[in-house]
Formats: sequence, structure tokens, C-alpha cells
Amino acid sequence: MSKLSEEDKLLFAQAIDGVVPIKTSEKAVLPRPKLKAKRPKASHIEPIESHCFESVETVTAHQSLLFHKKGLRLQDLSRLRKGEFSIQARLDLHGDTEDVAQQRLLQFIQQAYLAKYRFALIIHGKGYNSDTDYPVLKNQVNQTLRGLPQIVAFCSAQQKDGGTGAVYVLLKAH
Repeated sequence: MSKLSEEDKLLFAQAIDGVVPIKTSEKAVLPRPKLKAKRPKASHIEPIESHCFESVETVTAHQSLLFHKKGLRLQDLSRLRKGEFSIQARLDLHGDTEDVAQQRLLQFIQQAYLAKYRFALIIHGKGYNSDTDYPVLKNQVNQTLRGLPQIVAFCSAQQKDGGTGAVYVLLKAH
């Protein structure tokens, strides 16, 4: 039994109309971590600022996300929101548990930052198969990214890249 509305199904069909598979890719493909490890090594991940979690409200499946740190140029934020950049790294968290998703997200951001990538796409899904009334992974990504020092901004993706089930991420240059 699908929890997708007819409108969502129609939007998806319209969004993928004419799409063909990519034959080659220059995007980073990061391996899934071994499930035995509980947490990433602290020396590889900069700490999350815990105060960022306090003011973040729970969002729904269709709510758009938008976050940016002070100092970001409006042109860069506009470009991010429109998806006007080449995605250099992509992470799909569909089907992951909260713990695994958190570990993979932290590792992904750290690896993308070390590779000097600026733009990434994180697919968290809309939580239609969640046991809760809200999308667990979407809210987890929203909270976690706000606390990472490598993140300059993020926002919900354009429909062609997942809409409110994914976020574009702008990483800090170094």
C-alpha cells in the first residue's frame, strides 16, 4: 500500500519525463560504512554545536528547508535554491536507520569537505514509510547540518533532484 498521493505520483511522473540514465559520472561515490562501527572516529569529524538543536522545529514531509550562515551572499543563496550548480557529491539515505544515517551523513560531509567539494545533494526522503507522523531522516539531516562547521547553507532541492525529499548543500571553501 503506497502512502503517495495521486498528486505526488503525477508530479514525479512529470519530473522524470524524458529522463535517461547517465552513462558516466564524475561524481563522488562514497562506500557505505561497515555497520559494526557505532560512531565515526572523533578525529575525523569536527564537533556538532549542540546549541543548534534547541531551536530547530520538527518539519513535515512537504515543508521546504532553508538554512544559511551569516555572511553568505544573496546571489549564492539564490543560486543554491535554484540548483544552479554542478552536484559534486551525492548521498542517498533511503532505507537507513537513524544511527546509520547519522554516521553516513557525518562521514559524507567530512569526505566531501576534505575533497574540497562545494556543492552536494543529500537525499533524505519524505518519510512516507516512517512509523512517526513526521519524516525522521529529513528532520535528522536538518538538525545535523545546522551544527556542522563545514556547512555554509542548505535548502530543499528542485523537483528534478528530489524536491522536499532532498537538500542541496553548500560547503565551506578552504
